[in-house]
Amino acid sequence: MRSKNRRRLWTALFAALLMTLGLGSPVAFGQDAPVAAAQQVLTWTGSDDITKYASAPTTAVAGATTIVFENSAATGNTMGMPHTLTFDTSDPEYNNDVPVNILANPNDSEGGKHSVEVTLTPGRYRYHCSIPGHEAMQGILVVTEGGGEDTAAPETSAKVEGQKNAQGEYVGSASVSVTATDAGSGVDKVEYAVGADGAWQPYTTAVVVDQVGAHKIRYRASDKAGNVAAEKSVDFTVVAPPTDDKTPPETSATVSGEKNDKGEYLSMATVTVTASDTGSGVNTIEYAVGSDGSWQPYTSPVMVHEVGAHTVRYRAADKAGNVAAEKSVDFTVVAPPVQDRTPPEVSAKVDGDKNS
Repeated sequence: MRSKNRRRLWTALFAALLMTLGLGSPVAFGQDAPVAAAQQVLTWTGSDDITKYASAPTTAVAGATTIVFENSAATGNTMGMPHTLTFDTSDPEYNNDVPVNILANPNDSEGGKHSVEVTLTPGRYRYHCSIPGHEAMQGILVVTEGGGEDTAAPETSAKVEGQKNAQGEYVGSASVSVTATDAGSGVDKVEYAVGADGAWQPYTTAVVVDQVGAHKIRYRASDKAGNVAAEKSVDFTVVAPPTDDKTPPETSATVSGEKNDKGEYLSMATVTVTASDTGSGVNTIEYAVGSDGSWQPYTSPVMVHEVGAHTVRYRAADKAGNVAAEKSVDFTVVAPPVQDRTPPEVSAKVDGDKNS
């Protein structure tokens, strides 16, 4: 009993001493001290190969990290070849806040094994070997906020704004704004496309649509871990503002290209169509090749390469629905003259009175 009491007394005195020294609450005898959370360790290894690292991590979580680079006989380097582990800090497509540049070879003072302490942030890091001839040794490290690998695609939404009439149609124009968020690795890019089969384009600002008619804007986003959100779309209709415009657009077309002395176009002719409307404004321009070709939207000059006689028809409509009368241009495309690559045949003859 005395022994137990004496031990309690010494425990109390020790606790009081710690508190007096400002060292906080002591750990009770017989209890384990709390263990600090283990820091993340990422290891790259090198070998005799100059086309890839022997091993490299692909994902990590943000926070304090120990980066280890070992290029030794133990990792497969039998020739004493040096390699570097270099993080790219110049390409804005990748994170550039970790200036790692470790040179290691089996014969250095560390035996080819080096480490450095860094703090990783969410996003993508590009790493590579900076030694000339070793450029193929590279890869991407994806860093997420935590909780493991990012497998969730971004959340996307779109909003259509503009003045609407009683039928919900947009008068004059509509503006489509797309937003995307990603709680994991972060949004990498946002794209949009006009129509059901339009090409994808980078989304940088609100898309303004002022062409009268029904429209569809598709959109999607991807994050820095490569997850792509499912395609979504918004549908809306643009109508012309109230107007008393009864005059169709003015249209014209020009044909350009290299011509021969007969006025025929050599190899190709380019047809440029223009339209103007001082009332409600031009809504659409269309063209058709040949007397019975189908009408197509005119978006850029039409280039005709086929040898022969051609007719290109064109027309335009304004936002009030007035359609200009069809017009056309006629021209002929011919093959260029064959280039003469054969030199002349030459000879010489000597004339005059000759002696014996």
